[in-house]
Amino acid sequence: MITIIYPFKNRELQRIKKSLDSLVNQYNKDFSVVFVDYGSDFETAASVKELLKQYEFVKYIYSFHNNQPWSRAKAINIGLRFVETEYVFIADIDIIFNERFVDVLFGLKDKNDNVYFQVGYLDKYESAEVKCFDFYTVESTSIPEGQGLSLFKLDSLLMIGGFDEFFHFWGAEDEDIHLRLQNAGFSSRFYDDEILLLHQWHEIFEKLDNNKLTIEPILSNVFSLNKQKLRFNQKNNIVKPNTENWGKLITEKEFELLNSNQESVVLLNKKHVIENFLDIVLSKTNSEILNVTFQEAPYQLTLNYKIKKIFHLKTEEYYSLKEINDMLLKALLIYYQDYLFNYNISSDLKSIQLKIKK
Repeated sequence: MITIIYPFKNRELQRIKKSLDSLVNQYNKDFSVVFVDYGSDFETAASVKELLKQYEFVKYIYSFHNNQPWSRAKAINIGLRFVETEYVFIADIDIIFNERFVDVLFGLKDKNDNVYFQVGYLDKYESAEVKCFDFYTVESTSIPEGQGLSLFKLDSLLMIGGFDEFFHFWGAEDEDIHLRLQNAGFSSRFYDDEILLLHQWHEIFEKLDNNKLTIEPILSNVFSLNKQKLRFNQKNNIVKPNTENWGKLITEKEFELLNSNQESVVLLNKKHVIENFLDIVLSKTNSEILNVTFQEAPYQLTLNYKIKKIFHLKTEEYYSLKEINDMLLKALLIYYQDYLFNYNISSDLKSIQLKIKK
């Protein structure tokens, strides 16, 4: 048997159904699915659980990463902790499988340590169609650098401590895992003999405006940050970048512990206040829950302040909430990725709340 891991958070039900229906049609039924929900909102999670009841081969895992940035690496690692088969395939909720795909996996698994597959991309209109696999029109295909859909020997992933949990949002975790496996002595092969996987269209992360504050947390220039970590791992021949606690699932009890703390300290967006919080308060506080809300100072909106700025008179200096968002997220992802935290941006975009258990 081969296990297929789906990392997931807050996507459309129809996308899930189309992908899993293509697994129902597999000629070879000797597979199971570990579906890792990385903290979808509770309404979406309930709908997903109900949908998945239709597929007896699926095991649903929910981790309470509700108010944390998306990390495909962490979601996959959680799934790896539930795998009991010798081989594991890392899937994507956007993928439609050829009905021979599992058969091909079995044919490859004893010949190579790890295999990553070429993908055919569907455009927006073709993705909306429901067809037999061979009737879809492919707009473009992936290049060898696209390594996201891969068959691995489970032991090889466990030996290097899974995917690097530094990586958040999108980018670099797939290239990194194959490079680290090569450093550990394993081989990888690009399978482009035929197109067995189709990718349903969606808006790509790179095209989102990450220079504006949005309800969904986005870190400006996160691709650059991820690439820097990728190059660091490569240059220093890093094989095991994670702590031994990798693949940790957040339980409901831990989630409720953070949310039981209702008393939030309000910090205004003055530069010296924000810098003091990041440099001293956040780094030096231990053994308690920090609950902080960041807001714009009312004085920043006054005519007096605006006049002083126009005439370059001395006045208080402020960070925008977007700048604070980027500073907080960068600190959380670099220094506090293993801590339990909740991160929320208000619906009116006028405040940011951070709860973190130190």
